[in-house]
Amino acid sequence: MLISHAHGDHVAGFRSKGSKICSSLTAELYSVCYGGRVNEATLLHLPAALKLDSLSIELKEAGHILGSAQFLLSHPEHGVLVYTGDLNVEGSIVTSPADVLNCDVLIVDATFGHPHLKFPPRERLYESIATWTQSVVNAGGTAVLYAHPLGKAQELVKVLNQYVDIEPAVHPKIAKVNEVYAKAGVKLRYIEEDREVREALRGGGAYIVPLRPRPSKLEAANPYKAVVTGWAAVFEYNAFDKAFPLSGHSSFPTLIEYVKQVGARRVYTLGYYAEEMANWIRKRLRIEACSLASRLINRAG
Repeated sequence: MLISHAHGDHVAGFRSKGSKICSSLTAELYSVCYGGRVNEATLLHLPAALKLDSLSIELKEAGHILGSAQFLLSHPEHGVLVYTGDLNVEGSIVTSPADVLNCDVLIVDATFGHPHLKFPPRERLYESIATWTQSVVNAGGTAVLYAHPLGKAQELVKVLNQYVDIEPAVHPKIAKVNEVYAKAGVKLRYIEEDREVREALRGGGAYIVPLRPRPSKLEAANPYKAVVTGWAAVFEYNAFDKAFPLSGHSSFPTLIEYVKQVGARRVYTLGYYAEEMANWIRKRLRIEACSLASRLINRAG
């Protein structure tokens, strides 16, 4: 069983019986975020490779979050298959770009694979987030940034550190993840939320909290709320003062460029816009493509 990274929708394999393969950082983040035990797992440092009889398995950088991996499977008779997991080809301020892996068959992330979806340049988003946060703080308010506690929150801490020299307060759940990032060499300056910090926020500041569940009440000076998620490019977030479409995934143009570069003769898409992306690849690139879900349904039928 291949486990690409430690986000909640990708860790069910840890709770299943049988052997598992993942990066050591993915296993550590799973334990920190969900309190789960990792049994019967082969833990590898990225990049890594192992051999199981005639099958060679390589773990390569996926660029999504710390420890996220792509899997390259090679067999002398069946060729090369790549499973990307969640993919960020460009990388971020805290992650390296994903490796481009040549293959015969590709299973690729299509979470934001709709042909009409394109994120603003990451650098521009960083500047917008930093400028908005600084303006709120300068006005004596509290900039409250809602983000996924694993991956996005650490990216925000780094942005505020580097762009406007702000050391934000962070929710304890985020602080636990920050410690893993720090051990891996990602330098982050932040203050873990406690009673004194909550008192200090009554005078304003920057505060990073998990997107779910949202705090029911914030005792902070003039709180202004911003949500930071790639889904802000798709959905309206009217309950927030600001929405920034910063994602740990690549959007359609970059995903298509990745598909072109790997040279696969067959592509399976996986994620929210799997059908739309597969249709575009099949019609425009003339590559055999379908969603992985439809492939599995057809085989079952």
